[in-house]
Amino acid sequence: MADVAQNNRRIARNTALLYVRMFITLAVTLYTSRIVLEKLGVVDFGINNVVAGMVSMFTFLNGTLASGTQRFITFALGEGDTGKLGVTFSTTLIIHLVLSVIIGLAILISGLYFLDGRLVIPAERMDAAYWVFYCSVITVVLNITQVPYMASIIAHEDMGVYAYMSIFDAWRSSAWPTLWSSTTYD
Repeated sequence: MADVAQNNRRIARNTALLYVRMFITLAVTLYTSRIVLEKLGVVDFGINNVVAGMVSMFTFLNGTLASGTQRFITFALGEGDTGKLGVTFSTTLIIHLVLSVIIGLAILISGLYFLDGRLVIPAERMDAAYWVFYCSVITVVLNITQVPYMASIIAHEDMGVYAYMSIFDAWRSSAWPTLWSSTTYD
């Protein structure tokens, strides 16, 4: 009976942490999007959204990859075999590293074609577009390599760490465009 009560407390705690994560992420995103628009201006904000959005299309894979990875890690946890758990995590990490390189190269090739041949951007803002593009590619590659770690956190049901990392990720992804806005190209 004590085990059921402990499980119920863990479920309630994890649910509360995920709700707090959702509200903080929503607040951060709403607040920073206003600031980013103000700092970047309409043209740079549009460049940021088009270029980063083009690269972000490839992040739909993260959810699928995380689900598959989490399944195998959870299965190894359920068996109680720490050796198999280590091998499973190492294998998924290597697979995600190789996959991130392949996807990164594919994004670079297709994205540079898109930037150079299809996208209409003022000539004086092309440097900014390239910076956004390269930073977005690096972000996608790093996000793919972090999938095994996040899947492991979820498989271990440590939603506190997951919530904190998601809040940091929301702040980071919302605030980084203002870093290059201080550079002027007159």
